[in-house]
Amino acid sequence: MVGCGQESQAPAAPSEQEALRTAEQQALHLEPPAGCTEVTLGELQNGIELTPVMYGSQPTYRGVFSSMGDPAVADLARIRLDVNTAPGLYDLSTGGANLFACEQCVWAIQDSGTTAQRTFVAESGALLLALKVNPQQTIGALSNVVLRQTVAAPPQGAPYTGTAPVAGGECRWIRFATWNTVRDGACDPREGSLTSNLSGLTCVADNYAADDGTLERSLGTKTQGEACTYTPAVDAHALASTDCAQGYACTDAYTDETQCMATCDYKAADPGCPTGTVCGVYGLCQQQAIMEPIGFAFDPALIGQPCAGFAEFCGVEGDRGVCAILVAGGQYTCYRYARARSECAAGEELGFVNYPLSGGGSDRTYGFCYPDGR
Repeated sequence: MVGCGQESQAPAAPSEQEALRTAEQQALHLEPPAGCTEVTLGELQNGIELTPVMYGSQPTYRGVFSSMGDPAVADLARIRLDVNTAPGLYDLSTGGANLFACEQCVWAIQDSGTTAQRTFVAESGALLLALKVNPQQTIGALSNVVLRQTVAAPPQGAPYTGTAPVAGGECRWIRFATWNTVRDGACDPREGSLTSNLSGLTCVADNYAADDGTLERSLGTKTQGEACTYTPAVDAHALASTDCAQGYACTDAYTDETQCMATCDYKAADPGCPTGTVCGVYGLCQQQAIMEPIGFAFDPALIGQPCAGFAEFCGVEGDRGVCAILVAGGQYTCYRYARARSECAAGEELGFVNYPLSGGGSDRTYGFCYPDGR
């Protein structure tokens, strides 16, 4: 915990396509700023599209740039958004080339992993978020982006670190680039989303904090705890199906055998789990007595109260937090969960719980707000 074969992608809807075309046409007439080298952005992927799976503490799309330095070494590309970033046009100069200060962040790591590694952070340009199915699945574009060479700058504590531009440093320039991390069957498991409660379908979460999901056809009537059958999709453009009722996932997330489990949103005022269960990881309702033996600790402390030790779950349903300690020798305290950095108050920062995944991946989507002493 830190505190201090790819599926085909869905096309953009007509309005998003028009916005992207307009931005591209405008970019065709641009010239690189003096002293800047033009670079090309490759395809970006979200957390579940990576091998191994890697979900960040905020939505982070990962890929590579065309050769920026040594052609034999990868040049990494990154776009990080706040969970609550809404569709619209954003000015990348707002962050001032500081990866700590930006909510919409674009950067490159040239010659990654070598002694010649350099970081370039957007100091100007535009980011268009054209379509947002959920925080992890979006369509967007970059235009006229100047990436300035930077060095590490305070703060340098986890989970977000600062950068500052190098005086007279090199720069790279992106004329125009698009990304599309939307998958077939895309949905948003969070309560109130347009895809969380579609007739005959269930939005099943793909990550721990349940802000990324995939639709499944619910063809049966089985409910909580009943053994079920999961039928994979026949091709990349179809949906998997189960014999569970709508709102229930057929999953082996907690047990060796698949069973129907009610889906939920732990951030909802009332997650709506069946009596005797709580809203756990992957947005699934499960008994606390089953979660504890497999490594999920609970503490009765309410938000802001001291805890006996580390626990993934404190507080109560609809007002959950994590028991964390911020300084060695300090007191474990129940800090409220939050999905977005923008949900933290002034003087707070977004920490995260790191869940290692099988295959070497990680999931850091469970975030919490804590007093930031830096």
